[in-house]
Amino acid sequence: MKKEFIAHIRTSDGAEQLLVEHLKEVQHIAEEIGEKIGLKHVTGLAGMLHDMGKFSDAFQEYIREAVANPDDPPKRGSVDHSTAGGRFLMEQFQRVSSTAPFLVECVANSIFSHHGQLLDMVDKEGQSPFMGRATSEKEIDFVAVQQRFFQEMYNLTYMTDYMKQAEAEMQTYLESKLKSVKTNGEAAIAIQKATSFVTMYIFSALIDADRRNSRAFEEQEEITHFEVQPLWQTFEQRLNQDLENKQQDALPNEITRLRKQMSANCFDKAAVPTGIYTLSIPTGGGKTLASLRFALRHAQFHQKQRIIYIVPYTTIIEQNAQEVREVLQAEDYLLEHHSNLIEDSEHDENLSFNAYQAARRLNAAKDDWDVPIIFTTMVQFLETFYSGKSRNARRLHNLVNSIVIFDEVQSVPTHCVSLFNEALNFLTQTCNTTAVLCTATQPALQHVQNNIDIDGEIIENLPTIIQAFKRTEIIPLLKTEGWRTGEIREFIEETLTTRNNVLIILNTKKAVRDLYDQFKYADFDVVHLSTGMCPAHRNKKLEELKEKLKNKEKFVCLSTQLIEAGVDISFECVIRSLAGLDSIAQAAGRCNRNGEVDLQDVYVINHAEESLSKLKTIEKGGECSRYIMEDLQDDSALFGGYLLSTEAMMHYFNSFFKAFDTTLNYPLVKHNTSIYELLFGVDTDWNKAYIKGIGRQHPLATLASYKTAFSHFEVIDVKTQGILVPYGEGKDLISQLTGREAIDDYKVFLKKAQQYSVNVFNHDFEKLKQNNQLIIVQFGSFNIYAAKESAYDDQFGISVQGEASLDLLNL
Repeated sequence: MKKEFIAHIRTSDGAEQLLVEHLKEVQHIAEEIGEKIGLKHVTGLAGMLHDMGKFSDAFQEYIREAVANPDDPPKRGSVDHSTAGGRFLMEQFQRVSSTAPFLVECVANSIFSHHGQLLDMVDKEGQSPFMGRATSEKEIDFVAVQQRFFQEMYNLTYMTDYMKQAEAEMQTYLESKLKSVKTNGEAAIAIQKATSFVTMYIFSALIDADRRNSRAFEEQEEITHFEVQPLWQTFEQRLNQDLENKQQDALPNEITRLRKQMSANCFDKAAVPTGIYTLSIPTGGGKTLASLRFALRHAQFHQKQRIIYIVPYTTIIEQNAQEVREVLQAEDYLLEHHSNLIEDSEHDENLSFNAYQAARRLNAAKDDWDVPIIFTTMVQFLETFYSGKSRNARRLHNLVNSIVIFDEVQSVPTHCVSLFNEALNFLTQTCNTTAVLCTATQPALQHVQNNIDIDGEIIENLPTIIQAFKRTEIIPLLKTEGWRTGEIREFIEETLTTRNNVLIILNTKKAVRDLYDQFKYADFDVVHLSTGMCPAHRNKKLEELKEKLKNKEKFVCLSTQLIEAGVDISFECVIRSLAGLDSIAQAAGRCNRNGEVDLQDVYVINHAEESLSKLKTIEKGGECSRYIMEDLQDDSALFGGYLLSTEAMMHYFNSFFKAFDTTLNYPLVKHNTSIYELLFGVDTDWNKAYIKGIGRQHPLATLASYKTAFSHFEVIDVKTQGILVPYGEGKDLISQLTGREAIDDYKVFLKKAQQYSVNVFNHDFEKLKQNNQLIIVQFGSFNIYAAKESAYDDQFGISVQGEASLDLLNL
């Protein structure tokens, strides 16, 4: 009787998925993903070989034992099934042609790593963890596995022909990266970048194909595809109708006319080829819907699959996504992805069988990006490329043939600039994706060392538009010794004698709170905004602000920079603590936003009591802004005589990036290198050590140190943790968790919980734990943290005060 080799056993009914079916189905899905960039057989190799090791007797015994004894199963990962496929490639095809080593190493690394992270080709000691895995003797019976693969799957003739097709694809891909190089050194760098990114892509294709097929079997679902082209046309009609309605209701002034003109530019320019474009709509110019208008038309011209909005802050995702959702009536076609309410970790190999199933169920609630319209954060975008974690990497291929709109692109962290630029180059040059850099303050990313090429500006006559859109007068009020908190209070009170409302934006939460304390006995309202508030709380505060503005009440609003992006609100006067010129421009966008009068004042002060020692980008940005202000005072004709002109902004960012020149590649000081060098460098100390050492016996075509680079990558230097807070409906959600009530749909629960969660820095998180202010709810390998009533204040949001100890709940 022929032996049946199985890949999975369904937990609900014990049904078995045959290994041959799984491998061929994953191969087919991976081929579809690879075909999008001309690498069908390259990714197909990974799909067909990834679980080759499951042909071993050891694995077949392991999987049946795991299901038969769920209370005492064998340790997960105790049988290695992910080495065999990569080893097979290395032994059979590594040296068959000059292209084969590049192909084999990229595919084999993805196979080795499909239950973890990509391996270092070379590590700090000049060794190769990749080669160590490829040549390891600590493995199942490889001879028997290989024979069974040939018998059950494909014979050697089929594999040789398939490999030749994969080689041809890889050669075409690599040659395309050499068209513009002039020297051997440039060629080596181009090839290293190309192989690093294609390895990430193969890894993404394999992870997603494997997970989708496994889930389809487990959940007994069909894998479906959506057809987007009819949607784009329908969405465009709805958007145009909404714009027409808005224009009819708008004030008949110059601002309204300019917004309409810029929206028309976006429509007219949508036929441009795939590439990188700037969209420099001034603050308050309606860039969200204007960029959407470009994207919907561009998607129809070039048959694009997705429109993806990347925003800098979680605080503005909800409102931007909601606006687009309502305009397009796209509830079923739009995804918001940004929550870190769940304390994340890769699945632990030591989990019990039941705990592993619970973790898989919760993780399934955290969507991938297989929908037409996506709103996500810069953190999620960069982690898709550089976190190395499979749950992030699997999304990468869904960026192909898309339109990616970067809202407030100047917010890219300085240490990620080079990595961001290289990701854009890969997307636009290899993946047929169009990138739109959308901001009033373009960050001059084309002028740094590892740069991008801008293919054009969407808005016509931009300098004229910026000058015509001028609604404020920027007035520097910088003192030699800086402004004390009491002096700022007095200036606000004086300003309120001639205005109904004033917005003041400071750089730190402490500075805002200290100033708030100065107004205890004020005879006017003082409103406080903070990132310590959950989104639902902040939104309520913003609605109250808009009502006060509408009624022309006398009040002052104190805020950190959270109000500078994505908040459609207009004050009569703004006071901004010294910061980067881009932040000053954003602050000015909250003043006289709709051109209610000809000009209003925006004052820039230097706060003497703000502590910026841990906020170097704000501190250095302020210095660069100050120099430009001083230059303008000395020569009023500079930069067209306007602090926020295109010329002034370009000068600012050139100075700013020059000041941070040594950090743009994401330096790793302890390793005396950078993440950029580890992924894309050729002549590094690590690579030299390998080539001089064991590289003589085991030469490698590719030399990237993936695992080391990814393990050190953080978009935000200071980590944060999401906490569910007892504000409004948040109290009911916490009660649902602590009362052990059943949660039927994790996806719905988490979506609602995002509105009632706050991200806190690790040091505050630890204080909350120490002070007995948190409840921990455990879901398998995941934790959800909920704040107690005493930890949340209606005026300031999350508070770190309290007693000591920690509550723990298990679900």
